[in-house]
Amino acid sequence: MALRPSRSVLSLHGVTLADHQHAGARGTLELELPRRSAALVQVDDDGDAATLVDVCVGLSDPRAGQVRFLGVDWTTRSPFERMRRRRRIGAVVQTDVWPAYMTVLDAVLLPGAYHFERRREEMIEHATELCRLFGLPGLPTGRRETTPRRALVRAACVRGFLGTPDLIVVQDPALEQTPELAVPMAQAISAARDRGAAVLWITASLAAQAAQFVEAQQVLRLAEHGLAQTRRGR
Repeated sequence: MALRPSRSVLSLHGVTLADHQHAGARGTLELELPRRSAALVQVDDDGDAATLVDVCVGLSDPRAGQVRFLGVDWTTRSPFERMRRRRRIGAVVQTDVWPAYMTVLDAVLLPGAYHFERRREEMIEHATELCRLFGLPGLPTGRRETTPRRALVRAACVRGFLGTPDLIVVQDPALEQTPELAVPMAQAISAARDRGAAVLWITASLAAQAAQFVEAQQVLRLAEHGLAQTRRGR
């Protein structure tokens, strides 16, 4: 039987995160992230943050509960089908996205070219627009080890917003230490939401300047009893 379309891009129902050595969250997680919405989620523990992101994008399974992306439970799909569905997800991260054998330019373009099957020229044009937004003079063409750290932070933003993802996940501590990106990030998120995307921003601090300008419909904190509504810090 075909599943009915979901109004939410991402749904967590009764989710319990799998154990890890620094596990701090023990409650069940409930979250509905509709289209054109944004959620800021404070996660104090780095291990919990990584686990939560992996569960949301189908890289790992929760210990219990359901995680649905575009109405479909990740656990009902094969590894290959999960990989194909992740073409609809953009991620602003630094971990494992800058391979030593690949230029930063190619690493930025790879997800969009592969997942959205657009011509390289189109992807370069869109990436160049995003570079201007995030304060880069152009697409970085060097390799990771020869590219300044701040340029990599900006390139990660370009990579995450490139194409037309339905869900954008932000989990980049380096971004939160770059307050001058606060306004560009807010503009990129607003544009993504205008075309129907949802944004999930995992942060160690709701007071981070890079997140201050984001208009979030939900502000949450991952605590022992699950996801709880909270207020932004100042």
